[in-house]
Amino acid sequence: MLNIIKKFIGVTFAVALSSFPITASAQNAEAVDSGMVVYFQMGGNPGDAATLARELGARDAARVLNVDLREQHSGWNPQKMLTQANEALAAQPDAIIVMGHPGTDAMTSFINNAKSDGIVVIVNNNNLPGTGLSYFGLDNYGAGRNLASMTIADGNLGSNDTVLVYGAFIEGAPGADVAKGAVDVLTDAGVAFDTLQWSNEAVADPSLSVPVMVAYLETNPNTKAIIVPGHGGITAVLDKVLKDAGKAPGSVITSGFDISPGAIQGVKDGYITTVLDQQPYLQGFLPVIAAVLEKKYGLGGLFLNTGGGSLNQGNVDALQALIATGLR
Repeated sequence: MLNIIKKFIGVTFAVALSSFPITASAQNAEAVDSGMVVYFQMGGNPGDAATLARELGARDAARVLNVDLREQHSGWNPQKMLTQANEALAAQPDAIIVMGHPGTDAMTSFINNAKSDGIVVIVNNNNLPGTGLSYFGLDNYGAGRNLASMTIADGNLGSNDTVLVYGAFIEGAPGADVAKGAVDVLTDAGVAFDTLQWSNEAVADPSLSVPVMVAYLETNPNTKAIIVPGHGGITAVLDKVLKDAGKAPGSVITSGFDISPGAIQGVKDGYITTVLDQQPYLQGFLPVIAAVLEKKYGLGGLFLNTGGGSLNQGNVDALQALIATGLR
C-alpha cells in the first residue's frame, strides 16, 4: 500500500507542479488506476467563464487517476444541484463531488443516504458547514471582506463616497456570505453603500445584470465604486456596464470575482480594477484527488481555501499567459 500511495503522490505532484501546461502533463503522466466512477457538479454551464478552469482541473486529475468522470452542470441553480446530487446517488458511483449552494439543511438527507451507501461526498466551491466533509473553495465571508478592503484601497474611499454592492442579500442564498463580508467591511470603514439583489435570471445570464447596474449609475452618477461579491459572469460584464453608462475607464472603481477572458480584457482596458481569483482549476483538480484518497485509503476531512489570488493591471499580462494553459 505504501508503494501505491507513493506512486499516487508522485503522479499528482508531477502534474500539479509542472512548469508546462497541466493538460499536457496529465496526458503524459503514468496513470494511477483508481477504477473509480465520480460524479462532479461543475456549477455553471459547460465551458463558460466561471466553469472552464474547474472542468479542466477535474479532467486532468481524472486522467492521471483513471477516474470515470461524470460532469453535471446546473447553471448555478441550487435546486438543480440538489436534484443532480440525488440523481448521482441513484447511479451508485464511488464518489460524488457537490456544491454547497442548496445549504446544509437541504443536503443533509442526501449526505446521510450517500454515507449509508458507502459513497464518498466531497464539497467544492461553496461549503456545507457542519458536515465535516472535505471542502475545496473559498472562505466566502473572508473573500467578501478581502474584496471590499481591496476596493476601498484602490479608490481611497472614505465617508463621503458611495458604493454599489450588487450581489446576494437573502440569508442562506448562494453568495450571501460573500456579500455580508463585503458590506461588513464597508460599514466598519464608514463608507456609504447601496445594495441591489441580483435576480436568479441574472445569475444564469449575466448580460441581464447590465441594464440593472446601468440604471443605478444613471440615477446615482456620483457612485465611486461597484462591488460584485461572488459571481464571475457578472464581474466579466462590468466593462459593458461602465461603457453603457458613459463612464470613462477608471472613473468608477469596480471589483469582482473570477478570472475570465471578459475580466482580463476589462482590467487591461481599465474598466475593471480588481478581480479576486478563487482559482477554480484547484476546485476541480483537488476534489477528484480527495475523492480517491478517501475512497481508497480513508483519508478525509480535508479543507483548502483556494481564494488566494487577485487580478489587476499590475499582473494581468502574466496571468493571461497562465489562463491560456487552462491553469487560471
